[in-house]
Amino acid sequence: MSKNQVLFMGTPQIAADVLQAMLDAKIEVAMVITQPDKRVGRKHVLQYSPVKELAIQYGIPCFQPYKIKEDFQPILDQHPDLIVTCAYGQIVPDEVLMAPTYGCVNLHGSLLPKYRGGAPIQRAVWDGETISGMSLMKMVSGLDAGPVFDTQMIEIQPEDTSTTIFEKMGKAAGQLLIKDFDRICSEHATYIKQDESQVTYAPIITKAEEHLDFHQEDTRIINQIRALSDHPGAYIYVGKKKLKLFQPTYKKGGAVHPLGTILGLQDDQYAIALHEGILLCGVCQMEGKPQMKAKDFYNGQGRNLVGKIAE
Repeated sequence: MSKNQVLFMGTPQIAADVLQAMLDAKIEVAMVITQPDKRVGRKHVLQYSPVKELAIQYGIPCFQPYKIKEDFQPILDQHPDLIVTCAYGQIVPDEVLMAPTYGCVNLHGSLLPKYRGGAPIQRAVWDGETISGMSLMKMVSGLDAGPVFDTQMIEIQPEDTSTTIFEKMGKAAGQLLIKDFDRICSEHATYIKQDESQVTYAPIITKAEEHLDFHQEDTRIINQIRALSDHPGAYIYVGKKKLKLFQPTYKKGGAVHPLGTILGLQDDQYAIALHEGILLCGVCQMEGKPQMKAKDFYNGQGRNLVGKIAE
């Protein structure tokens, strides 16, 4: 690999997968920029991002600005040749975008120009896409609007959830960057402008969208659960409590009950009536409780919910 001053910007596990691929390929990363530490849980335990955890493991300095638009001088002081980003989580200011010799490149989880925005993986699963991929692009001021250097396609299988696609995307992103690294660290690197007529957007999932929408077609209901699995999880209301549903499958036919009727256990899956078929979930989580396999959930609290209408 070329010897360049390389910085990496990213926060969640998919970004850590890319950073690991870079380190495995002997790319020297001079600094990692990641989101500030968070306090989580009832005990407010301080939690590092997966990228920071990996950086500490390899002794790489970390910079964690609360607002990178206002606090970016330490990045400029590194005099970078290249900045690689993947799911960083803040809008990068122009001063940083223009600093590196070879620019800032971003690994975005869609085949651009489709699904620009903060939730390309979740939106693709929710829309029932069967093909997606990773794009290696040059960063510009506009939202994911920069020209594309290369892409790598992945298939989305019916059993895939956002969690499994994130894992596939992380692997694809690392492979793509390593394959193209020497070429993007070149003054002769060629990027292809996106076709603006084909742009679609993938806004971040809102809290309201976590509530399972029974007004959709059955396939969209299944896909919503897949898109929100394993985090944050799609939920229904049973009475006044939330019930999150995971690992969905669909059995067409048998829709003789009112929409949303909880049917109990079928083939070791927790069953709920939909428009033209039955939703079967392998894992359930009642509000305030841990996730449980459907059979265990049914043998506990789930048995008492049979016949109730979920909302």
